[in-house]
Amino acid sequence: MKRFVTISALVLLSACATVGAPAGPRMDWRCDNGAAFSARIKGEGVAEVFAGGRVYNLPHVEAASGARYSNGAVEYWERGGEAMLNGAPGGPYTNCRRG
Repeated sequence: MKRFVTISALVLLSACATVGAPAGPRMDWRCDNGAAFSARIKGEGVAEVFAGGRVYNLPHVEAASGARYSNGAVEYWERGGEAMLNGAPGGPYTNCRRG
């Protein structure tokens, strides 16, 4: 009986597990100065940013306009078809457009 209860509990707990939403498509950004980086938005409100040979997982933060993600040291901000990235090596990443 104990075994049945244990197995039943495990089955119920595994059914409660949620699968995170898949990451969105990777967006390539090209900046006026020739710098480039990539980003994609994960389903859990995190931007995965690829810049300067590194990967950053930046949580969503409030913004007056656009979508902004920051871990306090690195910030990715996208609005109106343009983006900027601060705090990552290989920059500056300003006046960036998809492409």
